[in-house]
Amino acid sequence: MWGLTTSRPRHCLKIGAQSLAWGEAVRTWRGRYRYRCAVSLAPAGAIKLSPMDLNLTDMPAIESRLRLLAGPRRDIRFAGHVWLSDVPRPIVLLLPDLSVRATLLQLEQLPAQAEEQEALIRWRLGQEQLLPLTGAKIAWQSFPSHGVGDERSHIVLAVAIQETILKQYESLCESVGLLPQEVGVTSFRLFNLWLKTAGGRKRLAHDLLWISVSDGGLTCFVMQEGRLVFVRTKLLSVESLPGDEDPGRDLADNIVEECAASLRACREYHPGLNVSEIVFAGDSPFPTIEQALNREFGFSIERLDWKAIERVGWTPDGGNTSWATLPVVAGVM
Repeated sequence: MWGLTTSRPRHCLKIGAQSLAWGEAVRTWRGRYRYRCAVSLAPAGAIKLSPMDLNLTDMPAIESRLRLLAGPRRDIRFAGHVWLSDVPRPIVLLLPDLSVRATLLQLEQLPAQAEEQEALIRWRLGQEQLLPLTGAKIAWQSFPSHGVGDERSHIVLAVAIQETILKQYESLCESVGLLPQEVGVTSFRLFNLWLKTAGGRKRLAHDLLWISVSDGGLTCFVMQEGRLVFVRTKLLSVESLPGDEDPGRDLADNIVEECAASLRACREYHPGLNVSEIVFAGDSPFPTIEQALNREFGFSIERLDWKAIERVGWTPDGGNTSWATLPVVAGVM
């Protein structure tokens, strides 16, 4: 979302509450892309997600895992000689949803220059007191609105992250020779990935609920008539009872409850909302969640998975292919 460069990094790191995921894009001689991914479990208790407090509580332990995951620093060679040594690798860094705060703005006009966009967005956020701005870095993504009739506006998904939190993540990367040139948020990058694999904006012809479950949190996007009208991230709290034979059911029930709450909140401002489908992206047991969502809403359900990636021409080149690595593929596509 922010820190865009003219040359997109081919490596991506996603830091979560329980694991670190690493992905890289490899271009074949035919011009097609393959991906190679790896996952490492995070040291127990070393990462505590919060939008206000520092997230990395045991930097040395996390650094050790990350060094093994990303591999050694690189040298630049030419004609058999080392021209530059220990050159930092540019990467896309994906932060957990629970480490940031997000909201939506509707703007009639959006300036062309990034500096002017940031000034306008900060002013609106401050005027409406939507996000804490003191000591925070602001990122945003614009969704041009098709609206109804002749209405033309911009829906802006604005994200605030405390600079102290961001600097901690960046320091971790730099300690192992990685240079974050793009910083994004996990679910927001997954949404863009789904949109790309699903056929683009024409896929948004119907009102839908898009949900992502990762790192113990749930993020909901609600689309109405091609417009993003609602966003919400919520910590999932599921306490399995002793002897519970199906803890996944408790998680599914919690997800259904929060999705229903999100739709109710959205309809207060958009009473004409008519959601007919759900898109699910997550690291949770899907059959159980699918059954729970069908039972509650009766909507058609689509899942973002590896098959969607392969349909747009990306294939694995070894390594880990679990759902945990899907976000880092989203980071380099």
